[in-house]
Amino acid sequence: METDEAKKNIDEFLTFIIGCAISFGLGIWIGVNYKKYYTDTAIERTNIIDSLTAVNDTIKIKIEKLDSIKNAKVIEVSTLDNDSTLKLFHELVSE
Repeated sequence: METDEAKKNIDEFLTFIIGCAISFGLGIWIGVNYKKYYTDTAIERTNIIDSLTAVNDTIKIKIEKLDSIKNAKVIEVSTLDNDSTLKLFHELVSE
């Protein structure tokens, strides 16, 4: 009786050890592949940040230009007399 129980305990222990070894091997394999394919270097990240900053600066300049044009048009429209305002209104409606 004790030998059957001992064999059962040994089988369970070996199953546990083999399961742990397989899990450990899979963990190592996944870790190596993740590091190889899903991490980038600091230089690549810096290049991406620099290019995004350059694009951001370009967009800011374009927005500032459009804002100054808009402000000039607002001043121009606000100084119009009644007849000129009516002409502008008809132009805008016809478009």
